[in-house]
Order: sequence, then C-alpha cells, then structure tokens
Amino acid sequence: MTQLAHFSDLHLLEADHQARRGVARRRLSYLTLGRPNDHEDRRRRASRALAVARASGADHVLITGDLTEDGLDAQFDVLAELLADSKLAPERITLLAGNHDAYVDRAAFARALLGPLRPYAATSTAGTPITLRDAVILPLSTAMAQPYTRSAGSIDVDALAAVEAIAAQSHREGRALVVAMHHPPKRRFPVMQWIDGLVEHAAMGAILARHDHVHVAHGHIHTRTDHAVRPGATPRIFGAAAVVDAEAPVRFYEARHGRMWPAPEQGWTGTVRTPAMA
Repeated sequence: MTQLAHFSDLHLLEADHQARRGVARRRLSYLTLGRPNDHEDRRRRASRALAVARASGADHVLITGDLTEDGLDAQFDVLAELLADSKLAPERITLLAGNHDAYVDRAAFARALLGPLRPYAATSTAGTPITLRDAVILPLSTAMAQPYTRSAGSIDVDALAAVEAIAAQSHREGRALVVAMHHPPKRRFPVMQWIDGLVEHAAMGAILARHDHVHVAHGHIHTRTDHAVRPGATPRIFGAAAVVDAEAPVRFYEARHGRMWPAPEQGWTGTVRTPAMA
C-alpha cells in the first residue's frame, strides 16, 4: 500500500507586499479581494499543512498549485523556506503550478525549479512520472499565460498523449495512476468554462473514462470534493480545500490493487460531495 497526502492553494505572499505600486498593487488587490493580505498567517497555514503531512508518515505529498498569490520570485522564495523548514525529504514532495503562479510570468515556476525549488525539481517536473510501490504520480501542468482577470487552465497536447502512454504502462504494472494537476477535469457552463475552467476537460475526461485505474488529485476550487467519472461509480477525482482558507485542508489517500481511495479522516470536519463528473 502507498499512502499519499494532498493539499493545495497556499497563495503565499512576499513579506513586503504592502510596498507594491501601480499594476502590481492593482493585481494584488484584485486577486485577494475578500481575503486578508496577511502574509504571516498564510505562512503559518502552509507550515501547519506541511507539518500535518509529515506527521502522517505519508509516502508522498502532493501540493497541487496556486503555491503563490501571483508568481513573484520572492513568493517562491517563501515557499522554498517553508519546505526546507518542514524537514520533509524533497523526493517525497511534488509541487504543481496553478494559474496564480503564472500571472506575472508563465515561466516563473520553471525558473523557481532551477533556483530556490531546485531540490524538488526531480519530482515536480510536468510530465515526468514518479513511480512508488503501488502508484505512479504524474505531475501535469495546467498553468498558461493569461490576464489576471481570467483563471482558466490548459494542458499541452503532447502532455495529454503522455498521460495515455503512462496510463497503459501503469496498468500493466498493476499500479494506480494519480494525475496531479491544478484545475479539475470538469465541464462548467460555457462562460465560466472559458473564465475559470480547464480548456481540455473533455480530453481529460475521456482518458479517465477509458482507464479505470487513473485518478486525479487537484486544487483550484478551494473545496474538498470527490467526483465519480460516471454516475454511480466510485469517485476518482479528488479536490482539496485551500490551505489559505481551510482549517484542515490536508487530504489522505491509500493506493492499492491499482486504485486510490480516500484514507480514514485525520482532522477534517467538512462535508464530502460526490456528484458524477459532468
């Protein structure tokens, strides 16, 4: 059995964000509307989530995007510091970029993996699978260049083809395939789909329909949800609550016999919703 911990949406801020001016200040005001700009509180929440994940003894930790508020290098520096302080081994952590991590520069996360987040690059490079005892983790980027007033996601065509190939291989090996990504593969009504949804939701949904051992761990919606691929089926799409908002945002799973299942609760008090994927 392989045990996984999962959390998402840290939205970390740089300590001197109050000094912002002009476009940077307006962008921050828009992105944090309705949420306090307390950088210390955000650090504490992220640190607590990392501590919970470490204490659980999970074999691997998935952090599925929106690591930062808008992708400044200084915000990735904060994340690197918190990860180092957590004492979690870098090879046990997979980091994913979300839409917030690409607002300043789509290349910001890749640059961070060459800099302060370099210890985590081997397990956080999009498209590079991590093979564990009973599961294969596949980081999949949905970050794309877009204005900060839009929050959609997109998957590269070649990355989708790689999912198919890795799905076939992991099935032959008897391992569950866990696609770690920021945006959920769920259709929304047209306007919101363009603004906030995954462009390739249909393609990703088709992959899930063809391969019963493929699962998704995602963030973005700031709510803990379990979705089935088809009505009446066991959920295989798992969303995590946002670290920046929730008091108990860390989820746990167990992978065994080619499938992944939510593990017994560890401090969560919210409600699980299990509608079929649209």
